[in-house]
Amino acid sequence: MHLTKLFRLRMLAGLAAVAGLGAGQTALAQQPAPPAAPAAPTRDAGEARIGKLGEIVVPINGLAKFDPKLEKIITDVELSNPDVLDVRVAPPDLKKLDLIGKLGGASKMTLVFQDRSKVVYTVIVQPDYEQLKYVLKRVVPTANIDVIPGVGNVVILSGSVSKPEDADTAVRVTSSAVGGNAANVINALTVGGSQHVMIDVVVAQVDRTELRERGFAFGVNGTTLRISSVLGTLGGNAGGTFAPGGANIIASIVPAQFVGALRALRTESLAKFLSEPKLTTMSGRPAFFRAGGRQAVLSPQAGLAAAGVTLEPVGTELEVLPIVRGDGKITLELNPRITSVNNGRGITTNFGFSPGFNEQQTRTTVTLEPGQTFAIAGLLETVVNGSAEKVPYLGDLPLVGAAFSNVRFEERETELLILVTPRLQEAMNCDQVGKRVPGLETRNPDDYELFLESLIEAPRGQRKPWGGRSLGYHAAWKCNPAGFPCANNICGPTGLNGHGGCATGNCAPGVGGHPVVLPQTLPPAPPVPVAPVGGYEPLSSPVTIPVQLPPTTGGTNER
Repeated sequence: MHLTKLFRLRMLAGLAAVAGLGAGQTALAQQPAPPAAPAAPTRDAGEARIGKLGEIVVPINGLAKFDPKLEKIITDVELSNPDVLDVRVAPPDLKKLDLIGKLGGASKMTLVFQDRSKVVYTVIVQPDYEQLKYVLKRVVPTANIDVIPGVGNVVILSGSVSKPEDADTAVRVTSSAVGGNAANVINALTVGGSQHVMIDVVVAQVDRTELRERGFAFGVNGTTLRISSVLGTLGGNAGGTFAPGGANIIASIVPAQFVGALRALRTESLAKFLSEPKLTTMSGRPAFFRAGGRQAVLSPQAGLAAAGVTLEPVGTELEVLPIVRGDGKITLELNPRITSVNNGRGITTNFGFSPGFNEQQTRTTVTLEPGQTFAIAGLLETVVNGSAEKVPYLGDLPLVGAAFSNVRFEERETELLILVTPRLQEAMNCDQVGKRVPGLETRNPDDYELFLESLIEAPRGQRKPWGGRSLGYHAAWKCNPAGFPCANNICGPTGLNGHGGCATGNCAPGVGGHPVVLPQTLPPAPPVPVAPVGGYEPLSSPVTIPVQLPPTTGGTNER
């Protein structure tokens, strides 16, 4: 039987039962009954829910009541996909329908009224996740989560949560509702609050070395006797003649042809290393930073008797994954790495010399409050090396043995400390951008500064090297451009420093989309003569700047 005819017969049967049709309509009642409708589901879904796009949402295996709110009697219903939806008249009200979800999918439902007018609705039959929504509301009460059924057995979580761990909890609860498969859960949740984290890492290292050594060598070159005592590199006998080498004190007695070489040294060395990488990223997103380069290293090529070249990264590297927790703390997964070339660790091969490297690296996870500092790694290393060279028997004699021995004692100490400080950050306005960025706080020297003062960098701004007899010479390093980059708090057309912005918080035109805040009329300021002094002029000195203002009808140009 045709689908449309089927629904028409059902509705007519309902009309006969409700209105009590007379004997004249007995023939219709005696017609063969239409096929029996499927039994109504035992689960009542209540009123049909209307989605955000105006669609009617019906749960699978659920009965939802639908009222089109039209003062017309429905005579016919047409469905484009009867496999997913069944429709019945809800007696005794012939203006309402019972919608029964059979399978997941979509169907067009066309209602035909007595006046032959039609209204078309879109009906979506989907799994019922009302229980899941209730569980999520109990587990994460501060979140605003919407559960959207996707295609197939996929669930989409949208909305917002106040902390990242709430999003993880919601995903795990939802995955349990779809068979435990987390791949069927699409996480479209957003985390509120500030999510930009700046990680400040400090790597400080100090190497100290102390070397003490003492050695003595002598030689006697007489007419009938020649004798010498040489240990290590203190001297050598070339052609039977004592030739001291490596000594720092040499004494000789000419008539006796005696030469003595003494090496008594105390050497101290100090090396300091400080690296402060800073990196900003979003919560839950990994970030990487490298400042340095790549060093060519010789390496054998596979299967070839020739050398290849590989490039090893050197410099400062930082890998970080920050996670902002709901309690305000920040969990950091850190991997700082400092690498430098050390030729002393290199090797010489048949293909050439290959350098070695010094490296400091750590990988760890810590949880901190914003602004707190944690020492994530440290090292205190002490290396002691001592050696002694002696002439047998003679070198063991008290006092006299010093002339027949050579001793060396070396002590090396290394201190290493790695600190980390996380901070929550927000983007800056153009008037908050740092003005003294590297390279912009100085200028190229003029001829006087270059040739007479030997300056290769000069402080930005006006400078008067000679202030007269009373002031004398004013050195460049005494100049501090406190008013940089703007004069009288009014920006130039490009902000003078490429960033825009003055100390008052005004932005240059076209920078950040903010206009310059200026009064409509500038009061005339008579020029005040200022005595020339060394360095910069005082900030309080007025500066006359011509400003072309567009004609307005009144008011002020405010942000």
